[in-house]
Amino acid sequence: MAASTTTTTRTSSVPSTTTTSTLLQLSSRSSTLLQSTSTSSSKSTLHSSTSSSLHSTGTSSSSTIRTFSVYNTATFAPTSVSSPPCTATHSAVPSPYVINAGKRGLVYTNGTLTLPYSQAGQKSLVNWGYNYYLNPGTGTNQINKDFNPALTFIPMLFNDNDEIGAAWPATVNAAICNGADAILSFNEPDACGDGSACMTVNQSVVGHRKYMEPFAGRIRIGAPAVTNGGPPSSLTYLSEFMGNCTDCTIDFIPIHWYSCVYCFSYLQYYVETVWNTYGIPIWLTEFGIDSSGGTDALYQSFIKESISWLDAVPYVERYAYFGDFDDYLINSNGTGLSAQGVIYNNYTAPCPNWNNSNGTCTFS
Repeated sequence: MAASTTTTTRTSSVPSTTTTSTLLQLSSRSSTLLQSTSTSSSKSTLHSSTSSSLHSTGTSSSSTIRTFSVYNTATFAPTSVSSPPCTATHSAVPSPYVINAGKRGLVYTNGTLTLPYSQAGQKSLVNWGYNYYLNPGTGTNQINKDFNPALTFIPMLFNDNDEIGAAWPATVNAAICNGADAILSFNEPDACGDGSACMTVNQSVVGHRKYMEPFAGRIRIGAPAVTNGGPPSSLTYLSEFMGNCTDCTIDFIPIHWYSCVYCFSYLQYYVETVWNTYGIPIWLTEFGIDSSGGTDALYQSFIKESISWLDAVPYVERYAYFGDFDDYLINSNGTGLSAQGVIYNNYTAPCPNWNNSNGTCTFS
């Protein structure tokens, strides 16, 4: 059955004055995050502003990306974090779930919606997930307690809020013991809309040093995840962060991308630009179609083309299509995978054209 289309908005960001109750609600945002509305012309209003200036101009010079302002952050040092021994014991993954080695991940807010993936007989390529929060199962109603046991949960430090920061060290230590191999930094600090961290570059540098750097060498650390919204956000923000955090450990760079169903070449350009600028592995932790919308057939074609390319490109380590929600990768009544979800779960296609000069896959 073809998946229907919806309008999606985020309604539960975490400002710097986050309260305990807000923290408990963050990872269970699905109750307010997804307001399903049937439409054939628009699937998402999440990042309607992300037809960025990069896309508008079609060019972006390396000199512009590498130019950055200098901030006075030298007085801030990493917080000391203890490394208690792991006491958790890992049991076998229960049937019908099967661990696989794919790059594909799930961005979710309801853990039960991760369960249709990575099951026996599916040949699934879905391997990991994150939910904008510290734990796979949090919140007063424990909406994420049923996170798929075949997937690796990757914790995220949503922003530099003190309450989140105080819980971060113990959470990461527990995640390491449970098999996590990476941690995600701030979510869209370059943007100030709903669901974005809204932080200055200085805040991100200081926060990264304080909360992320103490885990260097124990687990792989990501840079803050930026949007593709164009200057002064997006790659401009990333450039300033990287230029002011030269002593920071950055093992991979998460980025977000939203544009039209016909914009696959722009996705390629955007990802390649980040790689060519920094030479650091990339995680595309959100990507999808903006409010321009399209038919189900166009969505499915875009997903097939994009995941085939992302699987083939060696410097893209992981990616997550947005998102694991009803009427997106999940069907409209929340009982299983949509047509898009089936494609995302296990579709594969060979690279049509290997570029022998740099070992990457090229799609015409």
